[in-house]
Amino acid sequence: MDELQASKHRKLTRRGVLKMTAAGALGVGAASLLGASAAAASENVFAAPLLQASKITFLVTSGNADSVRGVAPAYTASTGTTVDVLELPYDQAFQKLQIALSQKTDAYDLAALDDPWIPQFAGGKFLTLLDDLYAKTGTQPDPGFQPQLFGLGDWPKGSGLRALPYLGNVQVFAWRNDLIDQRPNTWDDVIATAQKIVGGSSGVFGYGIRGAAGNPATTSFLPIIRGYGKDVLSPTFEPQLDTPEALAALNTALKLRDAAPPGAENTQHADNGRNMYTGAIAMSGDIWPDQLLQIFDPSVSNVVGLVSIGPQPAQAGVSPANMTGTWLLGIPGGSKNADRAFDFMNWFTQLDQQKKLLMQYNIPPTLTALFNDPEATAKFPFLPGLLDAATKAVPRPRTQYYSGVEDIIGRYLSQAIAGQIDAESALSQANSEVHDYLVRNGQLS
Repeated sequence: MDELQASKHRKLTRRGVLKMTAAGALGVGAASLLGASAAAASENVFAAPLLQASKITFLVTSGNADSVRGVAPAYTASTGTTVDVLELPYDQAFQKLQIALSQKTDAYDLAALDDPWIPQFAGGKFLTLLDDLYAKTGTQPDPGFQPQLFGLGDWPKGSGLRALPYLGNVQVFAWRNDLIDQRPNTWDDVIATAQKIVGGSSGVFGYGIRGAAGNPATTSFLPIIRGYGKDVLSPTFEPQLDTPEALAALNTALKLRDAAPPGAENTQHADNGRNMYTGAIAMSGDIWPDQLLQIFDPSVSNVVGLVSIGPQPAQAGVSPANMTGTWLLGIPGGSKNADRAFDFMNWFTQLDQQKKLLMQYNIPPTLTALFNDPEATAKFPFLPGLLDAATKAVPRPRTQYYSGVEDIIGRYLSQAIAGQIDAESALSQANSEVHDYLVRNGQLS
């Protein structure tokens, strides 16, 4: 799913979940087959024989059900397996999934997982180990998955595959190629370019940044701090906000705020995308595929053909690092239909289904071939740039407590962007609070 839904996510620890009780009934849905015959579908079925009256329950978040319901009937027509799609808001899906996984219930056979959830769900071994199912069926994962996106399902790295990527969200740097002759490659270049544009006669603001508290502000800040060679957390989860690199990054963000449309401290995901596709801003390092679809849509965009995308800027000597926002498919450990769910998830992530999801439902792919498919790139010219960004993509810090971390950081970043606190104080206080939060939850000692 995209960052708009992710921005709604709030922390909920496993300890808290274990105190909760399961609630809510399953809702199901179905739709008619769109443009695929049973014969054509049967050629693409992964392994399963025809089993009448079998069923799997597939949990997805709001906004993602129609695409599943539009594709799944072809699988049903070929195998006899009904795919009941349960659609819940992001927060509810996350919470109910935690309950189902921690209690090993059979409420869901397959679930769509935002990649920040993987440390908790895969790391806690709540998801079925797919390596065992591949061995059981004598098969292997599709070698065509984009490597960085595919690698998200193996966590901790080397512990085994527990999820397959199906929706290839990657944060990208976007710029107006009619206003900028040569893309800025460092954050110093971005500042200089933004200041030049906002001070010119184009009537366009130089940069778009999200400063709303929590996820928005943190997500816009991540590519900048990474471009200075730091992340918000170290590999051992120590906060790295009280560092010279973080201070330089926040000072950069504040200079870019001054080149952004007014009210940056309240700007959300939809606002930043709208500013880009209406032509209000010239650049942003916080653009996602759902926004690219708007930018390249002539029915809403004023800048079709005028926006280029690629990897994030980085200071000299620092490797560019885009951020993943990929969605994956996992099988809850309590499922009584793991074999059938496994067969469906492999079928669902094959090229034919991925292309239909892309062309008919605007779902960004996870198979490398589709990023350069002639028919796909004719409709979505940004795909090669998205692939380039994906090759440099890294996930957010892989801790189950990341949502709480980003809430803390984003609160102080928003205050700094609003001018309510100076940069050094904001980072120092955020660093201290994040450290205490991770100690309380056992991530740090």
